[in-house]
Amino acid sequence: MKNIAALLVIAFLAVMVLVFVTNPDLLSKIWLYLIGFIGYVVVLIEKGYKSLSSAFTFSKEKTKEATPSDPIKPVAVLNPIFPVVEKNSEISQLEQKIKDLEFRLENSKSDTGTALGSCTLTILRYLDDGETTLGLIFLRNKFFAYTLEDTYNEVKVAKKTRIPAGVFPIDFYRIETDLTKKYRRIYGDWFDYHLEIKDIPNFQNVYIHVGNTHENTDGCILIADGVSAGTSKSLQYSRNAYERFYKTISALLKSNEPVTIQILNEDWFERSKLSPI
Repeated sequence: MKNIAALLVIAFLAVMVLVFVTNPDLLSKIWLYLIGFIGYVVVLIEKGYKSLSSAFTFSKEKTKEATPSDPIKPVAVLNPIFPVVEKNSEISQLEQKIKDLEFRLENSKSDTGTALGSCTLTILRYLDDGETTLGLIFLRNKFFAYTLEDTYNEVKVAKKTRIPAGVFPIDFYRIETDLTKKYRRIYGDWFDYHLEIKDIPNFQNVYIHVGNTHENTDGCILIADGVSAGTSKSLQYSRNAYERFYKTISALLKSNEPVTIQILNEDWFERSKLSPI
């Protein structure tokens, strides 16, 4: 029986050699098929590993309870250097850029010699497309959220012009307007009065509030946890950021701590020798 099996193997090998000799192209085809098959197996193994990893990761995340101190992370960022953030490497680069900004705010000085990070809040405007201004807002020199305003106009256009750069106080606008009543209906007990940026030349009733596009502001500053790309610039997750912002600033004001905001235009990046976002 063993001899018969050996003869069959020899006969098979002889036939294969004869086939490859008479048709040499067949060998290369079989080799390509073999490589393709191995690659397919590798892909299947990789997919299986990723599926198992994601399953375990999901189960761990599901058991973790969110706490009020958990920061709300931005989901998308629009800027000339980094596109909408999707990859971990891009997120890391953006986080490093923001850390650089935090360091510069804390250690740089303005043209008058005062520390740039001396105010409670700082807004760094970094993009104006002629319709919308995008910026970053920092709370005590730590990145807090994204901002959106109207565009710059040398001569003020009513309801279509952002406020000038400068340092201004923030306090409650303690008048019960229709907008105040609307916000109280929407947000409930934690909202009292709007947070107003005061003492702005040629502007009044300028608030920091909820909104998504320049159509939602008449010169006020909108705040959000994300910025989406597109022909028309817009914010995302504005309510989350606003609630967090309002509760923080409201607590400071109610404890009688003065709250100030400094607003810096796009040329600050050039003057600070820091590449724009």
